[in-house]
Amino acid sequence: MNNIQPAGRSFVIPVLDFSPNSPYNIKTLLEDLENIPGEVICIFNSREVYEALSTNPRIDKYCYNHLNAGVSRSWNIGLNLAEGKAVFILNADMQIGLSAVEQMENYLSTLDQAVMVGPQGALVDFQQLRDLNYFEKGKVAQPVRCHAISGFFFAVHLERFLAHKMSFDVQFSPCFFEEWDMGLQILQAGLACYVVPVRDYEHHWGISSSNGNQKINYFGREMLRDQILIKNREYFKKKWHPILSSIQKTTPLPFRPKINNTFRDIPVEGLRRFVEFVNKVQNQSYAEALSLTHNQVTETVLPQVLSRCDIPSDGMILDVGCGQGPALGWLRENGYRAIGVTINEEDLEVCRSKGFEVYSMDQSFLEFPDEAFDLLWVRHCIEHSIFPFYTLSEFYRVLKAGAYLYLEMPIPDTRCQHEGNGNHYSVLTNGMWMSLIQRTGFINITRADITVPLPLGTDTYWAFISQKPPLGADIQRLSKSLQEGIPGNA
Repeated sequence: MNNIQPAGRSFVIPVLDFSPNSPYNIKTLLEDLENIPGEVICIFNSREVYEALSTNPRIDKYCYNHLNAGVSRSWNIGLNLAEGKAVFILNADMQIGLSAVEQMENYLSTLDQAVMVGPQGALVDFQQLRDLNYFEKGKVAQPVRCHAISGFFFAVHLERFLAHKMSFDVQFSPCFFEEWDMGLQILQAGLACYVVPVRDYEHHWGISSSNGNQKINYFGREMLRDQILIKNREYFKKKWHPILSSIQKTTPLPFRPKINNTFRDIPVEGLRRFVEFVNKVQNQSYAEALSLTHNQVTETVLPQVLSRCDIPSDGMILDVGCGQGPALGWLRENGYRAIGVTINEEDLEVCRSKGFEVYSMDQSFLEFPDEAFDLLWVRHCIEHSIFPFYTLSEFYRVLKAGAYLYLEMPIPDTRCQHEGNGNHYSVLTNGMWMSLIQRTGFINITRADITVPLPLGTDTYWAFISQKPPLGADIQRLSKSLQEGIPGNA
C-alpha cells in the first residue's frame, strides 16, 4: 500500500492480464490516472500482473488473488477497500479523461436517487431476457434512467450502495448477468441508475464480444464463454422468477429524469395558468370502449402498416392513446413487443387487467428516452392535443432514426362534425396536417383516406405514414420506395 490520496474519489480496477488484443491496458490506464486525483485500487487476478505492477506508485491499495476470482468478487473487494464517496469501476482495457470522471461524479450527486451512473447501459425486456434498447456512447444527450449500466466503466454512490446492503452476486462469476442483477437490486431498493452523456473515454470490448468457444480461466478451471452465459442465464431466471413479470408490469420504463427548467420571458403566473389549463383538459378525457368499427379498421390497417414499414418482429412499438387495447391485443397475438399510453384511468385499468404494459401518460409529455421506438401507432388521438405541433415533436423525439409514425385522425366538416366533439381541439385541414408533419422533420409523408359506414352516413379518416430520417441513409432511394403510399380504404 502506498500513500493514500484524499478519499473523495476511488478507482477500482480488476486486472487479469495486459489486454493483449487492445490498444489500452492497465499500464496505459494508470498513466491516464496520473492526471486524475483519487485513490487507485487494483484487484490483481493473476501472478503476472501482480508481480509487474504491485509497486507501481499510482496504485494506493491492492488485493492479490492467486487465481481469477471473477468480476463480481473483484468489484465487491474493491468497493470494500474504497474510501471515496464516489467509486469508479474501470476495465483495464480503456482510456479515460478527467472530464468524464468529473461529469459522472456530478451526475451521481445530483440525479434523483442515483446510486449508479455510466456512459452506456440498457433498458431490459425481463420477459424475453434481452436488451430492449442499448444506449451506446454518444446516444443520449441528457441523463436517461435505465435498468442496467454496462460494467466496463461506471460510478457508484458508495453511501447509498452500502446503506441498502447491496453487493454483486458472486454466483454470476466469473462474468455475465451481474449487471442486470444489480439493476434489479437497485429497482427493489427504490433507487436509480442512469446512462449519462459522457464522451471523454475509449474502450475496447473484450470477453463480452468474443466467440462462444473462448476459454475463461476461473479459480483454476477452464470454462467456455457460452457455457458461463447459459449457466448464469438460468441462475438469473431462477433467482428473479418470482418478481420478473411484476417488475415489467408495475415498474415504469426508466424515464428521463425530470429536470427543473428555467423558462425565459414567461411569467411564473402564466406558467401556473398553463399547468392548470393542461390539467383541466386532461380531466376531460373519456374511456374509449371497444367498438366494432374501430376494431375492424385496426385489424385491417395495422398489419399492412407493419408490412409496408418493414417493422421487425422484435421491434418496439408505442400505441399512443391506446384506449382499451385493440391494437395492443393484435400486436401481442402476432408476436410484437408493444407498450401503450393513455390518460384515462378506466382505460388504464382495463388494459392492465388484460396484461398489457400501459402507462398513464399524456401524448404531449412522453416520459420515454430519446429514440426508443420503431413505430408509433397513433389512431384518433392527436386531435385531442391542444398543441399538435409540439405533440408531433414529442413523437419525433422518441422514434429511432429511420422509424415510422402512423397518424390517423377524423377530417373536418363531415356529417359527424368531429370538430364539435367536446375534447377535440385539433380537427385540422389536410394541408395543415401535412405542413405540421413536414415542419416537425418527418419525410416520405403519404396519406390515404379510410372510409367507414356510420348511422349518420359515411365518415372519412385521414391516415398519414411518415418517417424520421435515417442516419446516413439514401433519402431519395427510400422516398422512391414509399411513393405508393399506405393502404387504401379500410
